[in-house]
Amino acid sequence: MEEVVETNTGNYERERVPESERKRWLSISMVWIAIGIDLSGMFMGITLANGMEFWTAIAAIMIGSVVLGVLAIGATYIGAKAGLSTGMISRVAFGKKGAALMGLIMGISSLGWFGVQIGFFAENIRGAINQLTGTSLPLWLLSLIGGGLMMLSAFWGYQAIEKLCTYSVPLLAILIIVATIMSISSNGTSGLATAPQGTPISFGLAVSLVIGVYMVGVVMAPDVARWAQNPKQAMIAGFIGFTIGNSFMIIVSLILVKVMDTGDLTAVFFALGLGIPSILVLTLAQWTTNTNNLYSASLDFSIVFRRVNPKVITAISGTLGILMAMLGIYGKFETFLSIITVLVSPIAGIYMIDYVFYKEKYDFAYESKLEPYYPVAIISWIIGSIVAFMTSAPPAGFGLFTITNISALDGIIAAGICYFVLTKLTKGRN
Repeated sequence: MEEVVETNTGNYERERVPESERKRWLSISMVWIAIGIDLSGMFMGITLANGMEFWTAIAAIMIGSVVLGVLAIGATYIGAKAGLSTGMISRVAFGKKGAALMGLIMGISSLGWFGVQIGFFAENIRGAINQLTGTSLPLWLLSLIGGGLMMLSAFWGYQAIEKLCTYSVPLLAILIIVATIMSISSNGTSGLATAPQGTPISFGLAVSLVIGVYMVGVVMAPDVARWAQNPKQAMIAGFIGFTIGNSFMIIVSLILVKVMDTGDLTAVFFALGLGIPSILVLTLAQWTTNTNNLYSASLDFSIVFRRVNPKVITAISGTLGILMAMLGIYGKFETFLSIITVLVSPIAGIYMIDYVFYKEKYDFAYESKLEPYYPVAIISWIIGSIVAFMTSAPPAGFGLFTITNISALDGIIAAGICYFVLTKLTKGRN
């Protein structure tokens, strides 16, 4: 292996997580549930409420979330078994230097979404504070404060993220459930039976949208799963975390929109007399989710810039994300990030197949034998990315055809099949 500067930060960015540091499934589930409880899920609920009947939407949410949970089982198994981050796993699958390209793509994707989510947070928290106090705070200030909090917990690594999620998830759940019960108590359940008011959404598209909200989270699942005590614990945590984490906020949002007959959930909280709790919900929901974006970005960039201290990488990445948010990245960068996301998804198909058929590459003794590049992996990634672009709707793709209605999943499947076929044809000489 090439000589690198290794600094023990306690986050094991470039090495396996020791057995003594591993966690039980419940704490890991809390992390994934916290990541799933965010504003994206809230707005997904609004979209489904406006385009579908209530119980049809519930069925789509549950099916989509279970599909995510099943997909997460494979990714979390590999993360726990190998004890490595997604970036380090890609290093085994793509080669020492080939992984630098993958790490760069994954890092840009995670960092870009970190910046966008800070801007998203600042917009929504400003609206909530304005309704509560009549004061309109500048977006740059809220971006700086919110981004600073998110960067602080990411800087201290998984241990800080775990503690943040362990304490915040029960509080978030209580606040959101209280708001839901209060809305039903004051308005009844008749609104659940009302016809959708917006553009109709088909059942298949709804399932696809539900899966798409958290699909990249499946790809990056080893970043968290590597902390599990064993693969069984990781798979339990992954299935529970991705099914509940993805569905909870969407279902709650769906109920609130139907019952209160409005798509402005901040207004719903204020109408129920929960103005201050709404600010707490908005803050904690984005804090727990977006911290993980920066955490993953730092892990990925640690594979690219192997001579730089991981703490320095986190600080620089976080600062860049905050600056992007302060300069107004929110609302201006989504298409580019959607394109980057399409490039990320095929990586999971490759590392899953690679681990199943070439486990020896993931042993300690094999690390020194890793090649700089594994051409078959890179070719498979290119083909998977092309397929994902072809099935993605404009402007992120060409929308020429569809396989599963989820472009990220199309890329995973295409890359995995291609990698399997090519490695068999070349008899493992990848």
